[in-house]
Amino acid sequence: MSEDLESRLRAALTPVAPRPEFTRNLIARLTADEGTEADTRGRRRLRHKAPAWWLSAGIAASLLIAAGVQHQLQERRETQRGLEARREVIEALRMTSEKLNLAYEAIKSQSSLPADDGPGV
Repeated sequence: MSEDLESRLRAALTPVAPRPEFTRNLIARLTADEGTEADTRGRRRLRHKAPAWWLSAGIAASLLIAAGVQHQLQERRETQRGLEARREVIEALRMTSEKLNLAYEAIKSQSSLPADDGPGV
């Protein structure tokens, strides 16, 4: 069975010489394309410049985006530091208030005690 398949494939894929019209048409096309080859080369140059320009624009845009993200992250860090400093100041004020209240209560309790001796003794 495989030999039959092989022989059929060889028969189907045997080389065939092209017709004379094909050769004439091919030569006519090639000679006609030679005149427009200069235009095609000019278009190719434009095609190569356009991707280079887009590549430069893409790199510049990427750098701008990276700088913007970096700036935003820096601002976020500064905000976090500010909030942390605010929290610490509030905590320090709370502790100071507690200490002052204790001192006030101590002074108040001492001044309300009756004196043992008269003044000046």
